[in-house]
Amino acid sequence: MLIMDYSKHTYEELIREEGRLEERRKDIEDECLKEGKSFSEYCERAHDILERLYFISKYKRVKQEPVIEYGKEWNGDMYTIEEFKEMCQKRALIDDDGYGNYATETSKSDVEILPSDVTENIIRTDFPYVIWFNK
Repeated sequence: MLIMDYSKHTYEELIREEGRLEERRKDIEDECLKEGKSFSEYCERAHDILERLYFISKYKRVKQEPVIEYGKEWNGDMYTIEEFKEMCQKRALIDDDGYGNYATETSKSDVEILPSDVTENIIRTDFPYVIWFNK
């Protein structure tokens, strides 16, 4: 997989690019349906767009303004960001296992983090913890 670098884009630019790519993806899907193409043929045709959408979703999470919740208890496992990164790099956690949210000792943000964010090195640096929720 080619790593797309959207790090210089603003959150608003990422939203616009995502909308443009999503329209193109839907056009490809419609074309494939009209032509009677298989799902794998659709995936092949839309591969570059799907790959770009994958990376945009990661960079959006890095750049989005977080909404913070305080004073609750969550049914997740609390890890320091360093512990979480180590677990992801060792593949003890993968995207299919669940998801996390960036957090502090006493709060949880609405910004998700996935193990693949860590392996792609597209992560935030403004939160010291992750609350992990297994599927």
